[in-house]
Amino acid sequence: MKKVIFYFIFIFALGCTSDEELTDEKSLDPIIGKWHYYSYTTTDGETTYDECKQKGYFLFNKDGTGENTPYWERDLNCYEDISKKLTWSLDDSKYIIKIYSQGGYGGVLSFPIIYVHQGEIYENILKINGTLNCIKNPH
Repeated sequence: MKKVIFYFIFIFALGCTSDEELTDEKSLDPIIGKWHYYSYTTTDGETTYDECKQKGYFLFNKDGTGENTPYWERDLNCYEDISKKLTWSLDDSKYIIKIYSQGGYGGVLSFPIIYVHQGEIYENILKINGTLNCIKNPH
């Protein structure tokens, strides 16, 4: 009988999950993860980025931080540009994305620049400012 009770307690303990773990899984924001550039929209319609530009991405972390890393092409070679730090928050179903950069004059970096964008997720596409369309983990 003692063995039966021991096994019952052992099985019960293995099956328990803390409330915090359940809350974390349920509250994981859909923006969290890596979103690659896919296309851009103008008045003429949607244009898909070339393969090199599609390597560019936004990385959104759970703690409200992240990075923006664009890629560019020159002489048929694809290069990673300088990553910029970002912060993000959710405000009334719109994401506020702030990208931090450096400005300068005459080649000397001298002042910070903060680019503020709005984004929405619609049908698994992150639309930033209504023009840049990103998809999550396409590769």
